[in-house]
Amino acid sequence: MSFLTDYGVFLGNMVFKGFEHYTTEAVKTQEETLLKIMKKNKDCEYGKKYDFANIHSIREYQDKVPLSTFEDYAPMIDRMVENNESNIITSSKVIRYCSSSGSVGKPKLQPKTARDIWNMQCMGFAATPACANKYFKEHGMKKLPGQKGPLLISLNGHPLPNGMRCNGAGQVPFTYITPLLKYITTTPLDILYPEDEENTNIQYFQLRFALMERDVTYLGSMVITLLTTMLEYMEENWEMVCNDIEKGTLDPSVKCPESLRKKYGKMKPMPERAAELRKEFEKGFDTEVPIAKRIWPKLVWGYGMIGSTLSVYVQKLRRYVGDLPLHNMGYAASEGFMAMPVELNATDYVLLPRSLVYEFLPVDADENMRPLTIGELEVGKDYEIIVTNFSGLYRYRILDIVHVTGMYNNSPKIEFLYRSNMGLNLANEKTTTQMLDFVADNLCKKYNIDFNGYSFYGQADTEAGQLPYYVMLVDSENDIPEEMVNDMDDLFRESNEKYEKYRRWGMLGDPKIVRLKTGTYDEYKKMLVSQGRVLNQIKPVTVINTPERKEFFFARTMDGAKV
Repeated sequence: MSFLTDYGVFLGNMVFKGFEHYTTEAVKTQEETLLKIMKKNKDCEYGKKYDFANIHSIREYQDKVPLSTFEDYAPMIDRMVENNESNIITSSKVIRYCSSSGSVGKPKLQPKTARDIWNMQCMGFAATPACANKYFKEHGMKKLPGQKGPLLISLNGHPLPNGMRCNGAGQVPFTYITPLLKYITTTPLDILYPEDEENTNIQYFQLRFALMERDVTYLGSMVITLLTTMLEYMEENWEMVCNDIEKGTLDPSVKCPESLRKKYGKMKPMPERAAELRKEFEKGFDTEVPIAKRIWPKLVWGYGMIGSTLSVYVQKLRRYVGDLPLHNMGYAASEGFMAMPVELNATDYVLLPRSLVYEFLPVDADENMRPLTIGELEVGKDYEIIVTNFSGLYRYRILDIVHVTGMYNNSPKIEFLYRSNMGLNLANEKTTTQMLDFVADNLCKKYNIDFNGYSFYGQADTEAGQLPYYVMLVDSENDIPEEMVNDMDDLFRESNEKYEKYRRWGMLGDPKIVRLKTGTYDEYKKMLVSQGRVLNQIKPVTVINTPERKEFFFARTMDGAKV
């Protein structure tokens, strides 16, 4: 365990050496990276269409190649996946696919070549222990101790028609080190690769094996919300888990396939560890020394994606872990690994000028404006980020809005704010406005009712023990049947794979439907007109995402519902 940690730190330090150079030469590196992509892909169908062979600068690239969205690539990617065709959008060999959230129905698949996979592996995995090691050396420790802890992630993925596998971007680095995982995580491989994920209480097994190990040094997850919900589950179920640890049994209430019950139903009893845990749990969860440090005395840090949209979960996590240093895993998506933090407890990250090519549109830009390059950004401004990668995406609009917080060497430091098509995002499930409209439209059809207007609100700041949940507010002449809320939940599960998974994992609570007083949306339009807005420019309020909207609409509920 210690050797692997030291080796991971060594590799990470090598990554950081290159990182220092490329962020100092950010503008030059971006130009060089683009020319490499053009040269690699000049002979594929897309490269020939847009004359990659005769592009010699970013300005020429912007003049010749149009901005794109997934719909521009979908037919070509279908050919790659279903017919196993190659040399279409990239000349390099595609070695796997990543799924991308954001659409209703058929998931978006992004091809990944070796270069992009390597970037994800280096920046998303190797750089993490090096960053932690630097922090601990600065705070009086000799080095980062040997690492062992729970890894809250599912690595299964799913097969594609061409024989390849598809995973989420965050899963990929871990799949390439599967043989090593047993040395650095308490989570067994058959939980990381569950046989029947839908019918397995993953939280129970992740927690149980973590609690069995006294010398846990880290708490790890791709997204910080999973750490919070695991510890909330622990607070609710510690007596049951301690009983199982003591006796080596598996409680009958734990949902799992028979293979897991047979394997883990008769384990070695650990009465001493169970007694140690009970002693600490019985002291309570609101003590001066947080519970995590009491049950895992060697715990030194945690990691997971931490962004402004997940701040509520970080606050809840602090109740269990106190001032434990937290590492933000970085800013990544299926399109590529775009930025990484250079210190613990940071919510912003440094753009990686050698991983992808970036362009930026100010959020208030005219539609005909030429996008800016990495050397043209202003600190304090917000931009839509556009990317070009090594795997066949060119001037691709991922719809993310980022805020420039500062500079590191000559590369911008950014913080992810939101997606321009984002509806609700309580636990990193990323429910888009397209999904919200899909849910509302299907409810209207099924129940043959009309909505004069509808909006959705995400209630994240809940009481202790209460899960965050969705609220749908409707203005309708019709009564709202009680069973509609169940159908709404089913439609969200159908339209958003992550929503379905997080509901199943106990990260999102039951949704609610609240009826508004008749005429509420007309009142809202009149109010905006009185403030000087032009009536035909007022868009429907699909998402209640400002304090002003929240105050207006929740003041007009028929049953006085409050959040």
